Amino acid sequence: MTIPSLSQVTITLTDHVATIEFASEPFNYLSVGLMQELTQAWAWADTEPQCRAIVLCAAGRVFCAGVDFRSMAAAGGDNSPQPLYQLASRLLAGKKPCIAAVQGAAVGAGLGLAMLADQRVAGPKTQFTASFAQLGFHAGFGLTATLPHVLGPHAASNLLLLGQPVRGEEALRLGLADVLVDTVEGVRDAAIARARMLAANAPQAVQDMRALLRAPLLAAFAPALEQELGAQLRHMKTGDFIEGISAALAKRAPQFTGA
Repeated sequence: MTIPSLSQVTITLTDHVATIEFASEPFNYLSVGLMQELTQAWAWADTEPQCRAIVLCAAGRVFCAGVDFRSMAAAGGDNSPQPLYQLASRLLAGKKPCIAAVQGAAVGAGLGLAMLADQRVAGPKTQFTASFAQLGFHAGFGLTATLPHVLGPHAASNLLLLGQPVRGEEALRLGLADVLVDTVEGVRDAAIARARMLAANAPQAVQDMRALLRAPLLAAFAPALEQELGAQLRHMKTGDFIEGISAALAKRAPQFTGA
């Protein structure tokens, strides 16, 4: 199958490993268009027999800063994330194992994207952040399913409710990162090396074991998305959401009232 040519996503295939790189200046914000291209890349990987593993990576210093909340603020709370979530479900259901090379910040929906991968490689500039509560609304992108699946419920609760960034050794200890390397440049190389280890194993055995291991997550993901979306749409109509976004744009501490 011919490798698709896409505007924001580049795909290369070497040694049975597909490197899927996305780029969306300035901070790799997620959009419906970018997610559609990622699902096209995943669909190609699923049907390409020479692809046995995927490395998901991003151009630039930031892995993914999530959804641009300036556009959310401009939409007055009417900009529903539902189309993004539907596309995220398609990525999670992909057949080939995926390792995310997280060279910089993975924030909000960017963290959600990284958590769709089977494993994550981090470096000295990597930062995992679920700052939804600091912005005045509920977590989304299936994080209430993926984080407990990977970290366990207690660690997932701390990450989501406190909203503090997780870096380096703490990320490795929690399981947000499976590998921690010393240099930013080494993150992608380490992810590719790990993907090649996967690709060297019997592909059908790997895919079948992976499908069985991920079945509980797949079953939990759709209901989590539905409940997250309902809560987010309610919260986006509140004064706290307006305050959270305004404070973030002004780079000041929010003053929430519960209204």
